[in-house]
Amino acid sequence: MGRLRFPLVSDRLLLQPGEEKDIWKTKWTIRLKEDDKKSIGTMQFEGSAELGEVTVFVELLPEYRNQGYGSEIFYYMSEFVFRFRGIREILACCDHENDSCIHALDKAGFVFREHKDRKDYYSKKRPKTVWTGFYVFIGIFAGFLIGIVLSNLWLGTALGVLTGVVLGILMDRKENL
Repeated sequence: MGRLRFPLVSDRLLLQPGEEKDIWKTKWTIRLKEDDKKSIGTMQFEGSAELGEVTVFVELLPEYRNQGYGSEIFYYMSEFVFRFRGIREILACCDHENDSCIHALDKAGFVFREHKDRKDYYSKKRPKTVWTGFYVFIGIFAGFLIGIVLSNLWLGTALGVLTGVVLGILMDRKENL
């Protein structure tokens, strides 16, 4: 991965880590794009990127809640986090009664996992890659060519599909490590 550039820019917000050298432990500032001097909230990660999952905590000033900023933050932060190879899941939690946070998490693609101690826990998993489908397609094409050369399209197609599936599975595993 190349050098990270900050602030992260979303549709309406700027997200800036307090310390760029350690983005996983520092508090981030959330500012409006149109007025980049005014902080409207903070966010922070907890957990270890090395262990494959991090938790994100977001706190907006009261006057900026219920305006769609929460879903934008959760969405863009999950996209940012998944740029790091080892991270497979991002977690978040909120009070059970906080309907606007629940809506923001749902809208950002997070899935409800459990309710415990008056808190709702959500997570978003790294999207699966499409290597298997890609290689199956290439395998079918190569299989037809092999089948034409061998004068046996069935054998060629079967070999091509099998090769494509195996390559795709291997690439998916490598990508999701």
